[in-house]
Amino acid sequence: MNRRELLATATATATAAAVLLCGSPGPARAAALPEARRLLALLRSPAAARRIGRAYLETAADEADPAKLVTLIVGDGADGGTADGDLLRHVAERQRADFAAGRTVKLDGWVLSRTEARLYALAAV
Repeated sequence: MNRRELLATATATATAAAVLLCGSPGPARAAALPEARRLLALLRSPAAARRIGRAYLETAADEADPAKLVTLIVGDGADGGTADGDLLRHVAERQRADFAAGRTVKLDGWVLSRTEARLYALAAV
């Protein structure tokens, strides 16, 4: 990992930490799914997440489905663990893997991992 990748990862992690951790549930459509409720509970600022999520969905309209987003965020067959801390670690690991693989999106000048952008999109659907 070079310095640029390290800084991008550190920035993404700091951004995720600012938005993730203990928040209120998102919109009713996504909150209807138990897995989505668990993911939305990780958001610290649902309003900010929805704003970023809407911007992401403008570029990925085919992902504007709560069930599809949950699968894309957590992965097929994985629930991210039973405890919220396990889920947070799982999401953070997927974010790091996204950066390592170059699976990023640029929104409003921010470079986000696909997983992070999809989590915010979940708050917007």
